[in-house]
Amino acid sequence: MAWGAALAAVLGCRSSPAPSAGKEVIDVHVHLTQADAVAPLLAHMAKHRIDRAVILASPDLTSGRGGSGLSGYRAGNEIVLDAATAHPGKLIPFVTVELGHDDLPYLAELRRRGACGVKLYQGHNLFHERPLDDPSHQAMWQALADQALPVLLHANTVRYRSELEAVLRAFPSLRVACAHLCGSRTDLARVESLMQAFPRLLVDTSHGSAGPAAEGFANLERERAQLLGLFSRWPERFLFGTDLVTSGLNPTSTEMWDLQAESNMGLLKAENFRFFRRTEGQSARVLGTYQGLHLPPEHLDPVLGQNAARWLGACLR
Repeated sequence: MAWGAALAAVLGCRSSPAPSAGKEVIDVHVHLTQADAVAPLLAHMAKHRIDRAVILASPDLTSGRGGSGLSGYRAGNEIVLDAATAHPGKLIPFVTVELGHDDLPYLAELRRRGACGVKLYQGHNLFHERPLDDPSHQAMWQALADQALPVLLHANTVRYRSELEAVLRAFPSLRVACAHLCGSRTDLARVESLMQAFPRLLVDTSHGSAGPAAEGFANLERERAQLLGLFSRWPERFLFGTDLVTSGLNPTSTEMWDLQAESNMGLLKAENFRFFRRTEGQSARVLGTYQGLHLPPEHLDPVLGQNAARWLGACLR
């Protein structure tokens, strides 16, 4: 799809609406995939008034370099650790590990070098070599719980819900945030039941680009009243994220970065926001308008930053 011209017409040089005065905004879901994306990312954050970003180590497959499984994840760890060292407190590094490959000494080394938390991909079908609750994973889950490390987990709760539940029951002190409304953007009853069953479970609100994001935004618009009810019931358990992937440094891709920031922020704070959507009679997605949640300050301020600050704890310097 040729998005560049359409994006330019809509976005221009706009930035995201300003958050409440004096309130910090933390994006908990940014894939920093290459070292030369650090400067553009910082400029993007300034444009959209995002104060801090959790930068996630990414394997080759997530970074757009091909490969399979978690190949390249250690190189991804180096990228985020180097960026965070250069920009302490601004960029917060989450490394990734292989759950079942005796990565405990490696995790200890990463922590000594400044790793704040861990991003786990094994709940995604493309990275799912074994069940999340496989016995070979137990030592790593125990270490993450014992060290009270914040964990951002991608969990496909259509395929692997029972595995996730088994992990959360076995390790109740895990400090887990489950990405993309815990894989339930198109089934809010599922995320509600998970949050009800596991009171420590946090969820991020991130939508990425293209199809999955459009499907998620469309369903959340249909179930807007239910989602507002979840924010009202558990305002302390939602974290703002964009699922930005920094690969492809060109004008069209950076326009997409803007659209992701504006739409993910707009979902939470605006009456209406723009993103691609499929409408009746059209075979392709085109830019359209969605109804946002327009959260009141008592719900918006926690999700934009306060909840993340509590979850990240000592990571914030």
